[in-house]
Amino acid sequence: MTEEDYHRYIAAFNARDYDALETFFADDFALENAGFRVQGKPAFREFYAFFHQFCLEEVIFKEFFPGRNGFVSNVVIRFTGIEDLSAEVLAEKGYSGMSVVPRGVSVDVEFYIHYLLNAEGKIQYIKGAVWVPEAKQG
Repeated sequence: MTEEDYHRYIAAFNARDYDALETFFADDFALENAGFRVQGKPAFREFYAFFHQFCLEEVIFKEFFPGRNGFVSNVVIRFTGIEDLSAEVLAEKGYSGMSVVPRGVSVDVEFYIHYLLNAEGKIQYIKGAVWVPEAKQG
């Protein structure tokens, strides 16, 4: 996947165009983040159908680092609460590692996301790491 391809991927994600987004994925791809795992395209759609009822996500591109078997991206994801979502509902759905974003609140979170590609160049595995900057003194 090239950086140009990745910009198309981000555009599809931000538009919630899951049909276009899934063209980038291997059939059995996995997404791991915030203590939960989504395995395969049906589970991906189920998760985002649930989560995007409560929270808008906008991916803001910063950097792209290509590698031999994939790439790493540095993005900021802006989470905006559109409906109240409780920690209990997240736990019930199996997503207890996620943070709750209250309705009407926007939070920007910086991520480094590792993407592994299969032999056909499709995304096989995604794992996000949150980058937390050091607190400023003074």
